[in-house]
Amino acid sequence: MNPFSAIYYIKRNKARAISIIIMLACTAIVFMGGMYIDNINDVFAYAYEEPAQYALWMGSGNNNDINDEVRDFYQHQEEYLPESAKTHIGVDVRYADYKSIMGFNNGITVFFMTSKEDFDTFVRLTDILPEGFTLEDNEVVMSEMLANNWGVKEGDILSSTDDSTAHVALNSDMLVKKVLPLKGNQIYGWSSSFGIYSSLILSTTEEHAPTLAADLNALRTSIPEKYPHIQVYTNEAFIETAKEQTSMLSLFFLIVIVIVAVVFAITLNATFAAMYEKRKYEFSIYKAIGFSKFKLFKKVLSELAVMDGIGLLAGGTLCFVAVKVLNELLWSKGIQFIRPSVLGIVGTLACNVAIIIPVVMANMKRIKKYDVTVY
Repeated sequence: MNPFSAIYYIKRNKARAISIIIMLACTAIVFMGGMYIDNINDVFAYAYEEPAQYALWMGSGNNNDINDEVRDFYQHQEEYLPESAKTHIGVDVRYADYKSIMGFNNGITVFFMTSKEDFDTFVRLTDILPEGFTLEDNEVVMSEMLANNWGVKEGDILSSTDDSTAHVALNSDMLVKKVLPLKGNQIYGWSSSFGIYSSLILSTTEEHAPTLAADLNALRTSIPEKYPHIQVYTNEAFIETAKEQTSMLSLFFLIVIVIVAVVFAITLNATFAAMYEKRKYEFSIYKAIGFSKFKLFKKVLSELAVMDGIGLLAGGTLCFVAVKVLNELLWSKGIQFIRPSVLGIVGTLACNVAIIIPVVMANMKRIKKYDVTVY
């Protein structure tokens, strides 16, 4: 076998190679860190991935100007609605919380209709809930994930009492009529006890126009231009807001990547320094018989790159198994890893590059000093 082959070296030095591979595999902890941070956005966004089927508008603030704008717009909103979305129903907007995978509370915006007719209109003009699905006064339907997160099941009562442990403020007790396999954390219902403070803008007909999502998103700017104290939210707006609120976590994650990369780079460089010290005669011979610095550089790089590749494969496999096991354990608590983390993948690769480059450069500097005449 070619002595310049990375596999040749690994086979001849299994113990050392395995120890290095294990250390490189440990960088997969960066991927798991990315999974945890991405999960906050993923779980939130999961319910809003589809093109917008409704726009929610509400007043922003608490002074008289805002109340005047809300009343005026509520009376004239049809003038601002596109042809694809002429239906509007009054809703009461509330804020609910759920426990994130990192152990703290996340907030979601939820809305409740105020009549059976409005709820049925919502079901008919969206495909969020099953066709023909209906509820009676003071009943709700929830996604499985949110029900698990709150620890409730079909037939339970969501209390309206002023309790610090309540997940959402309600005007009256509401029955969990149905738990459905909806995406992410979702809850819908209606109660005659709610007041109308905002509106949902829906498709004009059951057959959604191809431009519906774009038309609804356009309202995010057109309405606030006339009514600056009114905010319009669609799927995209909710996702953008969530990303803004968790942007600091991504910055924190980048800092962690740098720290992990530095620690591993120092550790691996020390390991390679000891290993290459024992190989100085080997490299001195290579130099003596005329192999170029570029050839030696390729040898060092290929050995480390192959070991790193094996380490990444091993670490990735362990992460896949860990995520599967964690999802099984966490699902009963309404917590789940939705998808592989892009942040985690990029972070792991960046960490490995940050490790490999200084290790290769340091050892090439060491190799340059080797001279067969010394030994």
